[in-house]
Amino acid sequence: MEERSIRVELAGRAYPLTIQHAEEANVRRAVDEINESIDRLKEGYPLTDKQDLLAMAALEVAVRALNSNAPKQEAEAGAVLEEIERMLADLRT
Repeated sequence: MEERSIRVELAGRAYPLTIQHAEEANVRRAVDEINESIDRLKEGYPLTDKQDLLAMAALEVAVRALNSNAPKQEAEAGAVLEEIERMLADLRT
């Protein structure tokens, strides 16, 4: 796989990263989401410390990501349960 070096900015601070080329779009989207969360938090809360803002933004983004994965995990679990029920029904007949 092809690696590449990029520079991203989080909370006004630059970070050099070495990533796989295929990951770049997701990394940049994640950076945008975190920075947008920081901007929202600045407007809504009396937080001024960048570390506090970054921590709260990371928490917000992580919770949003976990919540978006929950329906997928439930659907996968449902499919597995259906398969188990089908196998049990086949054993009974």
